[in-house]
Amino acid sequence: MALPGAAWRHAVGGVLLLPALCLATDVRVVAVTPGRSADVVIERGAPVTIEVGETVEGVKLLRADALGAVLSVDGITKTLPLVGDRASVGDTATSGSVTLVADARGQFFTSGTVNGRSMHFVVDTGATLTTLSRADARRIGLDFRRGTPIRTTTANGVVNGWRMSLDSVRVGDTTVRDVDAIVVDNDTLPVGLLGMSFLDRFDMHRQGSTLVLRRRR
Repeated sequence: MALPGAAWRHAVGGVLLLPALCLATDVRVVAVTPGRSADVVIERGAPVTIEVGETVEGVKLLRADALGAVLSVDGITKTLPLVGDRASVGDTATSGSVTLVADARGQFFTSGTVNGRSMHFVVDTGATLTTLSRADARRIGLDFRRGTPIRTTTANGVVNGWRMSLDSVRVGDTTVRDVDAIVVDNDTLPVGLLGMSFLDRFDMHRQGSTLVLRRRR
């Protein structure tokens, strides 16, 4: 028996929409650099940094601000709030390994987060503490002047700074809690230094241009 028009439209709508709902891409915003980029978890994978206008795995970043991001996901525009990094990836947030590939100069650069805010790092085994510039500390909202004032020696000489503990530092799918750090009292560092206060939590294995960090149990 033929269905009435309204019922037929409802049935067709159910058939067409249900698969779309089942296949919807799970996307969460775990860090933002307002006006520039967002760190996004796609299908509970490792966070990826997407620049405004860039598309990764069908996810395009349209806009990023302090509260979250506007994304086009599989052609559908969504406004997503900023969520905590632990909630966004479940049990993988504090375990796993990280694989880094050296650039042409043999340095290992990587994107990550500090206290849920996006950061760019270079691995520096010569740095005792993970190190941030004053500008980066301000950008991610660190109240660094409440830290302990110190003087430290760097490759560029003696500098003043503030020693403090970072709630979390995340690289790849691995988060380390309570990381000792220093915020130097200048803006000369182009990226953060991922120092031994973070790296000591891992076994490090280098083979050629690849560096693998495996979390110690």
